Amino acid sequence: MSNDKSTLLDGSRVYLSGPMDFIGSRVIEKYLGWRSIITPIFKALNVFVMDPWNKPVIKGLDPNNEYGKEGVHRDKSRYEKDFWTNPETRALYETEFWETVHIDLRMTDISDFMVAFVPTNIYSVGTVHEIITAKNQKKPTLLVSPPINYELFPELQNMTEEERKQLKYSGLKENCSGIPSQWYGRIVGGHYLFDGFGWENISLDSEDFYPQLFDQVMTQAKNNPETDLNQWQKVKEWLDNFEPLQNLQGGVLDQVSFDQGEQELFDIEYNPENERDHHYFWYNKPYSPNRPVLYQLLSIASGYIPPKVQLNSSLDVNGKLVHHSAKVTDDSWLLISIADASIEDSTK
Repeated sequence: MSNDKSTLLDGSRVYLSGPMDFIGSRVIEKYLGWRSIITPIFKALNVFVMDPWNKPVIKGLDPNNEYGKEGVHRDKSRYEKDFWTNPETRALYETEFWETVHIDLRMTDISDFMVAFVPTNIYSVGTVHEIITAKNQKKPTLLVSPPINYELFPELQNMTEEERKQLKYSGLKENCSGIPSQWYGRIVGGHYLFDGFGWENISLDSEDFYPQLFDQVMTQAKNNPETDLNQWQKVKEWLDNFEPLQNLQGGVLDQVSFDQGEQELFDIEYNPENERDHHYFWYNKPYSPNRPVLYQLLSIASGYIPPKVQLNSSLDVNGKLVHHSAKVTDDSWLLISIADASIEDSTK
């Protein structure tokens, strides 16, 4: 088995963008959410992970300074008394969160690519801001939009039609195919829209979560009519011989290091029945995404630069608008390596 760590993503930097507010539990999200699941995979690929749950140390400040840090608790009680009647309170609200915005956008700036989780039932302005920032800087952004289906939430599946209608009017609308806003199609690119990560039907408590995950994603990709089977074979051979990923064993929590005092908070929130019985990511009912993002990442890491469909419009002889498509190289994945000898030579 090869121990070669050379991949297309080797030494690159990824920023993990997605909701951190308006979620069920911040501590569960931090240690058992999608970022904590995908981070060990990126580390095995020698990709530097920038995670807003774990802000970098700021040079020049006291190491104990918590500039921009987002903990599992967000204390907003100081604003509640007079937020809508006192402009100074609103100014404080704005100023205090600037530190977080500052750091998150700087991590977006220095990343090489982004993975963004954008479920359509969670409000997240910061995620949109970061996606636009990344795309304005010509960085590839892989956008995951899962299906929103009441039947996948056991607590909601027994509602009456009237109750479902009221839930819709309160803001939680079904999106059974997980199709994101059409704005994203043009901003991110339709070839970088995904409806899952690939682990949605593997139990989070599984002791061999990662070996199961790689086998499952490759099997699903092989059976997907969108997949180029010749390319699939190359990815499979690379994965079978890439030791860092083959050595990624165990479950999700086996890969986690808790910050001081937060394991106790996690245990408290994880013990209630509704969390303890939450076996699967996102829903407590398994589903298989039609287009998981993980296969795309493995393909790129193996050295494959994926194509995109380029659409051009023209008028026919009758003045009717027609579209022409062609596959072209997505040059946003032509990542620059400052360690490349040819670049070093050219700067002398």
